[in-house]
Amino acid sequence: MNKNYQVDSKLTAKTAVLSFQHMFAMFGSCVLVPILCNMSIAMSLLAAGIGTIIFYFLTKRKVPVFLASSFAFLPALQSCMANTAIGTPEWNIQMGKAMPAVFLAGLVYVLLSVIIKFVGVQKVRKLFPPIVVGPVIIVIGMILAPKMFWNNIIGQAIWNDIPVWKEWTAAIITAAAIILTNTLAKPKSFLRVIPILVGFAVGYIYSLCIGLVDYSGCDWSQIVIFQDLENLFGFYGSLSIDWGIILSIVPLALVTFMEHLGDISANSNICGKDFMVDPGIHRTVLGDGVATSVAALLGAPANTTYGENTAVLAITKNYNTKNILYAAIFAVILGCFSIFGTAINTIPSAVIGGASIVLFGMISASGLRSLVDNKVNFSNTKNLIVVSVILSIGLGLGAMSLAGDITGDASLKIMVGSVEISPLAIATVVGVILNLIIPNKKGDDPETID
Repeated sequence: MNKNYQVDSKLTAKTAVLSFQHMFAMFGSCVLVPILCNMSIAMSLLAAGIGTIIFYFLTKRKVPVFLASSFAFLPALQSCMANTAIGTPEWNIQMGKAMPAVFLAGLVYVLLSVIIKFVGVQKVRKLFPPIVVGPVIIVIGMILAPKMFWNNIIGQAIWNDIPVWKEWTAAIITAAAIILTNTLAKPKSFLRVIPILVGFAVGYIYSLCIGLVDYSGCDWSQIVIFQDLENLFGFYGSLSIDWGIILSIVPLALVTFMEHLGDISANSNICGKDFMVDPGIHRTVLGDGVATSVAALLGAPANTTYGENTAVLAITKNYNTKNILYAAIFAVILGCFSIFGTAINTIPSAVIGGASIVLFGMISASGLRSLVDNKVNFSNTKNLIVVSVILSIGLGLGAMSLAGDITGDASLKIMVGSVEISPLAIATVVGVILNLIIPNKKGDDPETID
């Protein structure tokens, strides 16, 4: 066992700083998802904190993992929550349809945890090998990237009659600040852990200077979240079952499940302890599922494990699980202040777009890293076919779906009746099936490189 792996520690100044680093690492992404989905930032932070605390205890306090809003559900939630504002009748109706679907996605995790408990870890690894997990994660980032350019940069200039140069320069400066901070900051410095926050700050200041920040419509009278419960939970009066939304959201649990396997594997390698065996992958999946269902009850995006926090573990070389617990508590406290969410809502979409350029690329890069770390051999015919088909289907159908959003032409999307089937879900299912049915012929190159 790695000597830096621990399960207990007292809250000292040092552990507080380490815990804040974990919270800041997920902070940019966790805030970005609800902004893009027109959902509450405060509830997203609350759900992240509460979900992580649930995960911490369900995994016997052994796994240093932070849970926060998932990007995999972003395309489906964006489609469902488009053109709505928190607390409006339209928002309540759409949330009333989306949250039952997110809740059911969490229950899929719970079901998977029960199945894994009985079938064993090795069979799970066989069903979701790196040649399936890696390209699916690549597709997640590559589907989100073009949507981001349209929704957050180009589209905003067209819809709001804003000079295009303002949108582009704000996005580029934000992305550049993130890249430079991550590149130039010393490896173990505090800035190296929060490049996304630095990018947001630089982009926001630049946006203020060119007049992109709009404070009209901000309600600064709402200080704590308890003052706004009527608006935040108004969707409970509009709960309904929409099979189209359910079929677009629930299957994505399989995608985040594979992402979960990748993150737990990465954490195991870094910490020098096989978390898939102890406390067991069934427990980590259960924790993720319960956290996602709780997020739905709070009106927040679905939760998932965060690769950014895996990076913090690698940078700090400190794997104490109590630091994750403290970070979760900090997230809960911050989420209780709705005025914080109000301030965050003033961030221009172009700044979010600039940060997304890096973040969505990082998602795809993590998929590539999964293939490299697992030494996938692309001289093997089976590997090449499975990866190629997943990428072609995911990216091709994703491009068609975006074209359908821009033109309003539903014929460009994969529809079953009035239900749109997610390109990501299709690519995932096809990848799993191909991996199972394509045999390794005698004489083929090995699947992995020694």
